[in-house]
Amino acid sequence: MSYAEGIAEMIALGDFPSPEVAAAYWNEGVPEAPFEDLTYTGGAGQPQRARLYRGGGAGTLLYIHGGGWAGGSIELHQPSAAGMALQSGWDVLSISYRLAPAHPFPAGLEDCRAALDFLAAKGGKIAIGGASAGANLAVATSLSTDVPLAGMVLFYGVYGDDFETESYRRHEAGPGLTRARMQELFAMYDPGQSRDALIAPLKADLHGLPPALLIAAEVDVLRSENEAMADALQNAGVPTTWHVEPGVTHGFINRGRLVPAAEACITRAAHFLKETLT
Repeated sequence: MSYAEGIAEMIALGDFPSPEVAAAYWNEGVPEAPFEDLTYTGGAGQPQRARLYRGGGAGTLLYIHGGGWAGGSIELHQPSAAGMALQSGWDVLSISYRLAPAHPFPAGLEDCRAALDFLAAKGGKIAIGGASAGANLAVATSLSTDVPLAGMVLFYGVYGDDFETESYRRHEAGPGLTRARMQELFAMYDPGQSRDALIAPLKADLHGLPPALLIAAEVDVLRSENEAMADALQNAGVPTTWHVEPGVTHGFINRGRLVPAAEACITRAAHFLKETLT
């Protein structure tokens, strides 16, 4: 298997002892955008953290972190959020939300919708985006809101519940994300196995969604469903920009300290915000 620059080194690092240690490592040396820590009211009336990266005010991207609906944080996704703000002229509001298994579907989605309402109340152009489970929540939010959205920025999202796709078979044991881990995450997020269209949005009617940028990782169990989502969006008449980054694994977008492709794809996303959605 041919990896992009830095991916083998990233894999060799293995797991960090805590999310805080991981964030400190991956954020070291990353360009910093001015930011403000905020609180919004979540879907059940609870306070939720958010961080607003100042990029210029052309619009605001509501950015939802990944982590399989059960982990992840604002800090772990700082490289992509800050990078897009610095390069796009857009502000980026990176949010926290309630996590499974303590808070299964639809709790996280309700928080994302509440964050979107919080942002809409302030006025201005809004786009939505996320990585992995965050991309899933971004699409689900877009499907279930009346707030006008300028576009979607989606990194290697979870869009289906078919664990027998070509990429699931090819990369079932990794590197990185595995089929068994994705099955565990679905069980935590959707313990009733409803597989609602807001959980697996490939089942949804996608007509009327805003223009989308989809960036997938080549070496990823989710690559096939990302291809399927790009096709489904195009078939539904949604203007869609599609890119598969060669030789990278799931989660690469926040690994710019070692992986140059991360910065290249953040620039690609910033260009989409600046040139297509502004």
